This record gives sequence, structure tokens and C-alpha cells, in this order.
Amino acid sequence: MSTNRPAHAKKAEIVAEIVSKIQSAQGVAIAEYKHLTVEQMSNLRRQALKQGIEVKVYKDSLVRRAAEELNLTELNEYLTQQNVFVFSNDDAIGAAKLVANFAKENEALKLKAGVYEGAAMDTAAIMEVATLPSKEDLYSMFASSLLYPLRQVMAVINAVADTKQD
Repeated sequence: MSTNRPAHAKKAEIVAEIVSKIQSAQGVAIAEYKHLTVEQMSNLRRQALKQGIEVKVYKDSLVRRAAEELNLTELNEYLTQQNVFVFSNDDAIGAAKLVANFAKENEALKLKAGVYEGAAMDTAAIMEVATLPSKEDLYSMFASSLLYPLRQVMAVINAVADTKQD
């Protein structure tokens, strides 16, 4: 009888995949999807795909092993029930924001925890992260804050030019 156990090797591969995904992701969200319909889950996946976000379902025990390898054992208490794992590689808050926005319309999805900037976050903290403006929104706010003083200067210059013409 062989001592090699293919099931153990496969599980080790999956754990390595999870470790890799968590390490390479800017942000990770963990959500319970226990009562979502197949259609709702498909909608979540479609929305995620449009934003370049990956949605995966893993066994909690395998994610727990990956979390231990990454010293993120704080996540273990959230690895119960049926969880979906959302990985955002481009935007650190993208995963949490996607889940939080989707959960507003689909109450069966519950944002439980996540990883932001390499640190495990509990439910309250990840919900707070989800309310932050996106990178694009921040750029827009910054650009607006730069343009407003320029508009004021242009208005003053135009007013001075108008008075000199009169």
C-alpha cells in the first residue's frame, strides 16, 4: 500500500493557492452567502468580473490553514458557515466595497471580515473600510479641490480685466 495520499497533496495545493491569493491581493473580503440563490451568486460574480475582482468559494478549513501560514489567525473565528472569498488585486477597498454594496440589495450576503493592507480586520473594521471612497473618487475630489482655487483666480482676473476695459 502506498503512503502517498493524493487528497492531502491536492489540499496542500489549494492551501498554497489561497496563501498566494491573499498575499498578492490588495484587499480580501470574507462574506457569508448561506441563503443566496444561484442567480444572486451569479450576479455577484458578474459584478466582480466587471471590476477585476475575483470571487472564490473555498472550504473554511483550508482557508484556516492558509491564514495560519500567513499569521492571520484572527480570521479563524469568521471561518464558519458558508463563506465566499473576494480578492481585489487593483483596489485595496474594492472587495469590501463590492460585498457591502451587493449586500444592500441582497440581505442574504453578510460581510464578515477581511484583509486590508496585510492585516486581518473584524466585521466592524471591514465595514468601515467598505465606506471609504474609491481611489478614483479620491482622485476626483483632489482634482476638484485643485480646480476650485484656479476658478476663483480666473474669476478675479476676468473681473479686473472687465473693469480695466470700462
